[in-house]
Amino acid sequence: MSYDAQDYDNYLNLMDNIGFLLGHSSNYKDRLIDHALASADLIEDITATQAKVLFQIDNLHNYRPSDIGKMLNVDKSSITRMVDRLLLKGLITRASDPDDRRSCLLALTDKGSLLIEQAKPVACRALEQLEQVLTVEEKQQLRHCLQKIVLSGLSDDGMNTVLRGKK
Repeated sequence: MSYDAQDYDNYLNLMDNIGFLLGHSSNYKDRLIDHALASADLIEDITATQAKVLFQIDNLHNYRPSDIGKMLNVDKSSITRMVDRLLLKGLITRASDPDDRRSCLLALTDKGSLLIEQAKPVACRALEQLEQVLTVEEKQQLRHCLQKIVLSGLSDDGMNTVLRGKK
């Protein structure tokens, strides 16, 4: 396949677009984690997306599915299907939310906790692979820039959602 000057210009424009770069970096990260999890000897097979849900529950305890969906930018029907799969695998439990009768809270089962214990180092190694092209200084700069972007878009409501599970 040959490329012309217009193709090259389009490529340069994409490589200068922060939204494109963030999106493709995230997709690449998920592919690396998916591959690492699939290759690992875990007690249960999970995808990167399932791992993200479990990591959120592990970090923030007693979390509502809707809050996790917001955190991961996943629509309600997708997070419902994800929760149902994790329930079927015996990795999480669902209980009534004492603060909101319409909602439920998710928690890890013992099996889910064990799986997280196994999966975290696998995911961390995959992330190290993602970061290996960066120097220590570049990683610090990237982290700082991304923190600024996330904090600028995180309203008080968003912060409350993040902290709700810290009860």
